[in-house]
Amino acid sequence: MFVHITKKTSNKKVGKGVPVTTTEQSSCPTTCPHINGNCYAKSGFHLAQHWKKVSSRERGGTWDELCSFVSNLKPDTFWRHNQAGDLGYTTDEQGRELIRLDLLKSLVDANKASQAKGYTYTHHKLDYLHNLEAVKYANNNGFTVNASCETLEQVDDAMSKGIPAVCIVDSNTKSKSIKTPQGRVAVVCPAQQHEHVTCDTCRLCSMPKRSMAVAFLAHGNRKNSLNSNLSTIAQNKEVA
Repeated sequence: MFVHITKKTSNKKVGKGVPVTTTEQSSCPTTCPHINGNCYAKSGFHLAQHWKKVSSRERGGTWDELCSFVSNLKPDTFWRHNQAGDLGYTTDEQGRELIRLDLLKSLVDANKASQAKGYTYTHHKLDYLHNLEAVKYANNNGFTVNASCETLEQVDDAMSKGIPAVCIVDSNTKSKSIKTPQGRVAVVCPAQQHEHVTCDTCRLCSMPKRSMAVAFLAHGNRKNSLNSNLSTIAQNKEVA
């Protein structure tokens, strides 16, 4: 598994100087609803080109090199894993895509060794016990893995299982917070609401035990397409 490490990002939204990684495209589950169309990492020219080069192994390094880097971070270093990419997987006899425990555990151990504050997101299916337990393991050992959701119902499902969740919502959403069907609060990303807020100054997504979800307004070059996709998902849900 190839990974590129940006030791100090210049990304204003994340926060200048924060370490950020990019993992090759094969790490993403094929069950991700955005894999063939509205993937955020493919919507921006520079990130899309960067991701292609990591995936073709023109740039980046091995997973062991990633773990070595993370294990040597200073205590409390805030860092983002996977501005593009996911946790990697193997496929079992039933065709289920299961998170690679060898990769995840080695990264969790490295993050724990340095006492860094690493976090990420995953589109892997959490209705598979294997994946659910893998994500719980990470969250219980200092490395935050958020469930990436497309509906507020999915947010409720993930959080009822003890997993922190984030959700994409229509870009035209005006409210600063949204209620899920089960009454949980989903706070619209503070970095999208206020110019002076960054991921580094906010850090909500890095808190594994939080009681609230985080809602991201659809953004980027494919914002309108995402809005349309979210509308389709909602309509299909109503029909079902």
